[in-house]
Amino acid sequence: MPMATVTRLTQGHCDARFRTLADRFESLLASGAEPGGAIAVIADGRLVVDLWGGTKDRETGAAWREDTLACCFSVTKGVLSLLALRLAEQGGLDLSARVADLWPGFEAGGKGAMTVSNIMCHRSGLPAVSPDFDEGDVYDWATMTAALTASSPTVPLDGPPIYQNMTYGYLMGEVLRRAGNAPLPSLIAAELTGALDADFHIALDDAAIGRCATLNQDDPGGLFRAIAETPDSLIARSMAGFDRRETFNTLRWRRAAIGSGSGHATARAIAKLYDQLIAKDGLIGPSLQALARQETGRSDGYDPILGVPIRYGTGFELSLPPSLDFGPNPSTAGYWGAGGALGFSDREAGLAFGYVTCHMAPELGCSARDRSLVAALYDAVGDYQ
Repeated sequence: MPMATVTRLTQGHCDARFRTLADRFESLLASGAEPGGAIAVIADGRLVVDLWGGTKDRETGAAWREDTLACCFSVTKGVLSLLALRLAEQGGLDLSARVADLWPGFEAGGKGAMTVSNIMCHRSGLPAVSPDFDEGDVYDWATMTAALTASSPTVPLDGPPIYQNMTYGYLMGEVLRRAGNAPLPSLIAAELTGALDADFHIALDDAAIGRCATLNQDDPGGLFRAIAETPDSLIARSMAGFDRRETFNTLRWRRAAIGSGSGHATARAIAKLYDQLIAKDGLIGPSLQALARQETGRSDGYDPILGVPIRYGTGFELSLPPSLDFGPNPSTAGYWGAGGALGFSDREAGLAFGYVTCHMAPELGCSARDRSLVAALYDAVGDYQ
């Protein structure tokens, strides 16, 4: 089908079939609900929506550009999971292997039975760590991996899955570093983003930082004030080690290799990466793609970290509207990122979707903007119920 050029508040291109999605994104920009952001869709292997608009910095009014990068928060976790599947596809990582066989000393504290798959399914027993943290420790790889090595499980390994908020990136990242014999950012570039020409970055350099959108929040610092009121809660313990003044715009955040959330990307890059879960002749084969989409567990009611229901595949969240709204197909795999970033792929519809924004919604779980865009996407293909 022909590609239609969008000439209103948005820039970029959109297949005429997906005009309802373009209109919805346009309306969010026009209303101010979306100050600036980007969306992308790959359908059956072809980039059919690639739109951006608004401002990337509310203070300066600088325009969102085609190459603007935005923090995608936990969408980063899915990139690490994709890398794990890629290494498994190549024979370089056994997902059933004990973590301690890859990571000497990890068996300390009764963690000897933990497998790589346990981590990927959010069943590591380590949604938080048992050693105390100092403020700022979460930005440092050596400090975090040492704490995880020494930690005892903080919840039962054989219990229901619990969201590994900040620990996922260091648990999975250290496994990947050891299996791939290279630092995490180098592995991502060599195995994923280079092959896909995907503009995704972790541990950003100066050039990438110069392209970043400035995130804004309705209540800056509100999260850290809230968790300070309940320091013994699991969510507070999962956030231990942050600088309490963190805005997610700091150089410290952007330069850190935090595989749980410090990735920055264009929407186009997210769509390209998540499309690998359904792509024919892609970076991973059909059996591992299917493994990612197969349910391995779900939160018992509400996850004690996020406070919303969650379903898990191997390495990915599975669609569970409205909290994790990746559309109507229950096998759709993806990740929601704090504030609203979103990446997922739907095998049944042949779609991969990416969304980034400069305005962090306050909801935990998919925001109203997320749900509005996802509804418009499936309206366009006639599959949204």
